[in-house]
Amino acid sequence: MPSRRDNIELVWSISELTSILGRTTNLDGFLQDVVDSIADHMQSDVCSVYLLDESVSSLVLRATHGLDESSVSTVRLRLGEGITGTAVKELRPIREARASRNPLYKYIPGTHEEEFESFLAVPIRRGLSRIGALVVQHRRPDYFGRQDTRALQAIAGQLASTLENVEMLVEMRDTHDAVDAPEVDSVDLIACQPATDGLAVGRIVRFRDHGEEFSADWRDGVEPDAEADEEAFARALERTDRQINAIHRELDERIADIASLIFGSHLLMLHDSEFSGEMVKAIRSGKNASEAIRGTVDRYVSILSASLNPRTRETAHDIRDLGSRLIRNLRAESDGDGDLRGAIVIAHELFPSDLVRLSAEHAEGLILTGGGTTAHLTILARSLEVPMVLARDDHIADIPEGTSVAVDAHDGRIYVNPSDAVLKTFASAQAAQGEAVEVQAGPVTTIDGESVTLLANVNILHDVDTAIVAGAEGIGLYRSEFPFLIRNDFPSEDEQYGIYRRIVERIPDGPIVLRTLDIGGDKVFVETQHVEGNPFLGLRGIRFSLAHLDLFREQLRAILRAGHDRDLRILFPMIASVDEFIAARAVVHDVLEDLAQEQIAFTANPPLGVMIELPSAVECVEDLAQWADFMSIGSNDLVMYLLAVDRTNEQVEHLYEPRHPAVLRALRRTVRACDDAGIPVSICGEAGADPVIASFLVGCGLRTISADPGRLASIRETISSLSAEEARATAEALCGAASIEQVRRLVEPDARG
Repeated sequence: MPSRRDNIELVWSISELTSILGRTTNLDGFLQDVVDSIADHMQSDVCSVYLLDESVSSLVLRATHGLDESSVSTVRLRLGEGITGTAVKELRPIREARASRNPLYKYIPGTHEEEFESFLAVPIRRGLSRIGALVVQHRRPDYFGRQDTRALQAIAGQLASTLENVEMLVEMRDTHDAVDAPEVDSVDLIACQPATDGLAVGRIVRFRDHGEEFSADWRDGVEPDAEADEEAFARALERTDRQINAIHRELDERIADIASLIFGSHLLMLHDSEFSGEMVKAIRSGKNASEAIRGTVDRYVSILSASLNPRTRETAHDIRDLGSRLIRNLRAESDGDGDLRGAIVIAHELFPSDLVRLSAEHAEGLILTGGGTTAHLTILARSLEVPMVLARDDHIADIPEGTSVAVDAHDGRIYVNPSDAVLKTFASAQAAQGEAVEVQAGPVTTIDGESVTLLANVNILHDVDTAIVAGAEGIGLYRSEFPFLIRNDFPSEDEQYGIYRRIVERIPDGPIVLRTLDIGGDKVFVETQHVEGNPFLGLRGIRFSLAHLDLFREQLRAILRAGHDRDLRILFPMIASVDEFIAARAVVHDVLEDLAQEQIAFTANPPLGVMIELPSAVECVEDLAQWADFMSIGSNDLVMYLLAVDRTNEQVEHLYEPRHPAVLRALRRTVRACDDAGIPVSICGEAGADPVIASFLVGCGLRTISADPGRLASIRETISSLSAEEARATAEALCGAASIEQVRRLVEPDARG
């Protein structure tokens, strides 16, 4: 066995690989001989070749020595995804002593590559043209060195030119022998944009909007039979009542904070004798059942839509939704009472309330085909644990209902008629996801003894249970706008109180930070819809609340009442100046006085905080720190506004970079201002889950991180393997970086050499 260090011989051997064609009949056979040869020479446990499929901009695993054989042609990586995808996208080698600690590391279930810590990936390239990647791995950490990197780069260079000849010769041979090469991948793959995490397998069901439901007749071509139609309508009415009650009960167990907001009005209307009675009268007058339903629903919708009261206008949506369900229940007796288990739903667009309904009916996953997803719909789908992707591919419309698909919402892929290998991979990954391990709540400690508190971001009640299992010490951010968005109007003070109180009671102890209403931008609902040239720079966040003081006061009253016996804190979003904070604080004080006069139990002296998410807030952060009781860094919007990048815009989303020097300096400045003022500071945006950003903030002195419950485990692992002293030195160096490239070189050791 030659020495692993004898790489000159290896380069020479690779240059002779064209001779392998004499004993192979296709490209895959050639590549398999290549990886076997490299693994043997380098004495590596794994060697793999990925080739770029330019049609979907994905790297496909074409041959491997050491990984699970079923991974070949199944494993795909987008450019920039994982260590390998990043090496190809940036056309540079990446060497890791412990791959699992690299923030780029991508766990791929079923490959068993988690067993191999040492990792070396080099791009296969011709000039600036990307061909693929060559990867070697080993169980022993820090197995590969710089000499190996240089050798593998030379091998990849030889392989790039050889591959061109191999493809040509194989094609000529196949044509001459009239033998088709075996298919590399029989799975139809559609690339899409991931909106949430998760995997789902099922059969396609199309979501019919309310207009579609009302466009088709029941019993077309059949003469009306008043008696038969009235009996059918009665069965549909009873069935609809049973469905809604079942959904309501389940939602009340899972997400009680929003269940009554959606389905309470449906049940009231269904039981209204005038509403259903009008339909019965229409049937008895000679109309068939579906005509009777449509006519009654259309009349009510017309009346309600003309109302001057926006809340009354919004009820028209509920009427039409209820009518759609009644018509569906006329048509078939076998739709499972609205049960969508085993179904992947394709929809052009959804209201948040539609998403909740589909979740309640156990849809396995969602494929949206509209122009884009809004942030709140994505966050809601994540809270409801519904895998969701956005697909712009025209072929989606051609997929027949009932077709089997597998949806990978981690990576943005839809497998049409998935192979057994894909289904096996999905099954093992889903089983691993289901093994939730409860973590004892408490701070996580760095290796040199610094404690960091982990809190949870919460959107709906269901998130609280997940947060407790993940070991969160409290709620660092409750996004109070979700009940508003789901119901698409303003819940009353008492409705809000009921929602907030359930949240408060579910957390055993620890701080509870409730953010006041943050709508605007991409979070708009019917009652507030108005045309703005640029909604992200319009009436959103605290601006909206201060412009609608009656609604602001109602929400504050509900919050203060709900937290009367707990460590409740109130956070104001989108604060741009000290003036706005003072104005918001004054409203809180007015509400406190009113509640005291009414002798209602309430939180008497809640800490009031500022979200740092605007450049103006960063510039005034030292002044704001003198007025606020605490601060929370909203990194999602902070990065967007600092860099002027909308991450939902696919043309510029690649420029959304939390590791930008301007962002890092804004983070450090905020932490220092809070330290100087002696007030607490945390981060609650997604950047806090980035190991580099988390380490940087710990180095700056931040000691509280709030994140989605599902990300707390990885943050805990990052912090526990961190030296706070080393993090301080790294943070200082990062703040001195002048470019993103310099930042990358500081946080990715292999990039320095």
